[in-house]
Amino acid sequence: MSAAKKKPSKNKNQEEEDDEIDTQKLPPKWRFTSKASAPEISITEDGQTLTKKENDLHRVSLADKRFDSGLHYWDVSILKMVPSEELSIGVASESGYGKLNLEATLGMDKNSWAYCSNGTMYHYSKIAGEGERFGEGDKIGVLLDCKTGTIRFFKKGIIQKGVITIRDIHKRLPIVPAVSLHGKNTVVRVNTNAENPSA
Repeated sequence: MSAAKKKPSKNKNQEEEDDEIDTQKLPPKWRFTSKASAPEISITEDGQTLTKKENDLHRVSLADKRFDSGLHYWDVSILKMVPSEELSIGVASESGYGKLNLEATLGMDKNSWAYCSNGTMYHYSKIAGEGERFGEGDKIGVLLDCKTGTIRFFKKGIIQKGVITIRDIHKRLPIVPAVSLHGKNTVVRVNTNAENPSA
């Protein structure tokens, strides 16, 4: 009898890709919705993939999930993006939900906090932290701690040095996941079942 063939071992990147495929097969925990998005953003039926349809102006999309306690992690894959354009990933406060400008850059007003593709983290138009630049092909993770009011970001699983602090977090709850897209045909996909790489 011939010896059974050994399956080739997988490297770390292959294992991470398999884990991502497995988690993306799960039903989404929450989704982005056209009811709380600028009309220039197209959203797939499952609420996980967002596409900027037209113009070169910043447009915001909010999720239908509200976090008011605990630790939460999700990631956003940038599937298509022109290098010269911008993209911001972060959160918004539901206390300012109706006041948030969906035709602006996330992190530019007092009701949102974001990590921009230029590597800067913003709140109320002020620099709140720094990280690496990111773009097409990257995956940005968001770790929200509703108890401490901190937001940490990850690029391809590597934690970024910048930390955003939501001051007076108890007055800001609940917190809503959000993104802002700039360039036409920019495409991102959220994974609400992603595993916290720091856990």
